[in-house]
Amino acid sequence: MERNWIISSDSHLLEPEDLFEKALIKKYGDATPRYVNEHLGNKVKHYFTGLEYICVDEIVEGDDSSAESQQLQNELLEASWDSAKRVACLDKDGVWAEVLNSTWMLYTMRAKDDKLVQDCCEVYNDWTHELVSYDTNRLKATAMIHMADLDWALKELERVAKLGHCGVLINCDARPEWAPYRDPKYDPFWARLEEMGMPLMLHIITGNVQDPFTLYGKDREDIVRLTLDIFAEGPVTLANEFMFGGIMDRFPNLKLVLGEYEVSWLPNFIWRMNQFKEQLGPAMGFAPLKHDIDWYFDRVWHGFVDDPLVKIAVDVLGSSKIMWGSDFPHARCTYPNSQKIVENVLSDFGAEAKADMSFYNAARLYNIDGLPAQRLIAAE
Repeated sequence: MERNWIISSDSHLLEPEDLFEKALIKKYGDATPRYVNEHLGNKVKHYFTGLEYICVDEIVEGDDSSAESQQLQNELLEASWDSAKRVACLDKDGVWAEVLNSTWMLYTMRAKDDKLVQDCCEVYNDWTHELVSYDTNRLKATAMIHMADLDWALKELERVAKLGHCGVLINCDARPEWAPYRDPKYDPFWARLEEMGMPLMLHIITGNVQDPFTLYGKDREDIVRLTLDIFAEGPVTLANEFMFGGIMDRFPNLKLVLGEYEVSWLPNFIWRMNQFKEQLGPAMGFAPLKHDIDWYFDRVWHGFVDDPLVKIAVDVLGSSKIMWGSDFPHARCTYPNSQKIVENVLSDFGAEAKADMSFYNAARLYNIDGLPAQRLIAAE
C-alpha cells in the first residue's frame, strides 16, 4: 500500500546553542538568550530566554532515558539545524513539507528589552532563511516579528517577505503597556500583511501569559491556572482584538492562524461568540459586529497535533480551515509515527476532508509549491 504524503502546518526548529550568544553577547552581555548549565541550584542544562529559564530536558527531551529514546532525541536534535537530515526525517515520516516555527525565540518574545527582542528576531530570521534554502519547496519558515516598535516591525516584515518567509509570528497579545492590537496605529502592519497575502500566526507561549515550563519552586502552585490561561490567550486575542476589535472588518482578507491551540475548544468558543454577538453584547451596549460570526471564522485557520476531538470541531467549523501539524522536534511530537497518528485521528472522515486537513489546507494557505506529482486522496 502506498502511503499518502502529509504536510505539517506547525513544526519547529530548535535554535543552535550559540545562535544568539555568538551574534549578540558583546552587545547585551548576560541579558543575551543562551544555554546555561545551572539554575536555582539545579545543575542541568537550562535555556535563558532573556527573561525566564526553562529546563531543556523538560521541554525538548522528555523523561524517557532508554537507549531507543535517546537515539530518537539525537535524531530530532540534529534535524533541527541540519537541513539534509531534516529532509531525511520528512521522508522517513511520510511528510512532504513543513511550516517551521521557532522554539526558543517563542519564549524570547516575552523579554522586557524591546531592542534585544528585535535583534534576536533579526538573527533568527536570517538563520531560518539560510536553513530552508536547502529545499525551499519542502522547508517553509515563518518569521518572528516583535510588535513594540511599529516602524521596525514594518521594516522587518518587508525584509522577511523578500527573504521568502511564508508567514509571520507576532506577540500573541499586545503588552499591557502597549496600545492594544485593535488600535488603528497597527493598521499599516495588518494592511501590508493583507496585501502580501502572508498569514499571521498567533502561537502559544509568545504572549503575556507566563509559560508553565518556566515555573520553579513555590511559583509552581499556579501551574494549573497558567496552563489554562496560556491555552486561552490566542483565542481571547482573536476575539477581543481581531474580531470584536474591528481589525478583521477593516482588513477582510487578512489571514489568521492559531498555532498549537488544538481544535476541540472551537465549538464552545464559537457558541460563546455568537452568544456575545446576539445577546450579551447588545445587553451591554456593545457596538454590533458587521458580519456573522461564521464570516470571521472563515478567515482563521487552526492547527492540531493529535487532538482526538477533531470531529466535533469539523461538525461546527467544517474541514477547510483545520490543519495537522507534527510539533517536531518537541517531546510530544508525532515523529516518526505521523502517518499512523494522522490516520487514527482522522479516521472518521471521508477521503477529501482527510486530505484537506492533512495536506491541502496547509499547501494552499502557505503557497507550498513543488507538490508531488501524484498525491493519493485515498490509499487503496
